[in-house]
Amino acid sequence: MAEALIRPLHKETAKCYNMPMNPVLRRKIERLKEEILYLEVNRAKFLKELGVSVEAKKIAERSAYLATEIALDITELVISMKGLPRPSSYSDSIFKLGEYKLVPKDFSRRFVYVAGFRNFLAHDYEVDTSADMKRFLKTGINDMKRFISLMEKL
Repeated sequence: MAEALIRPLHKETAKCYNMPMNPVLRRKIERLKEEILYLEVNRAKFLKELGVSVEAKKIAERSAYLATEIALDITELVISMKGLPRPSSYSDSIFKLGEYKLVPKDFSRRFVYVAGFRNFLAHDYEVDTSADMKRFLKTGINDMKRFISLMEKL
């Protein structure tokens, strides 16, 4: 009787538990980790200099833009890999992660600001981004770290 409880898993089931991460997804996650680490290491400097140094502002904006763009690339890649319906926008791709229980729904609702922030950095170049950058540096880095952790568990 105890032997029945110890029998090996079906081969296909065992493969599911030991599946290696998609190499493209792994590279994107590693690249996002690098960008977030850079922002984290330089956070104090950027927060101090955003309003007074054009150079610091441009560097921080570029790094934040890359981080948000990579995160959105990851969401779209995961949706595609899972065979889910194609999202209609960056925001929709984040919502779909929650809708299909790939991340907690409350996290997807909170994290959706990343799509708007990315668009703001990409298109609203005539607007001062200092306040949004400060908010991202203070809270967005931790949100990104949580996102990375969730993606690594897929």
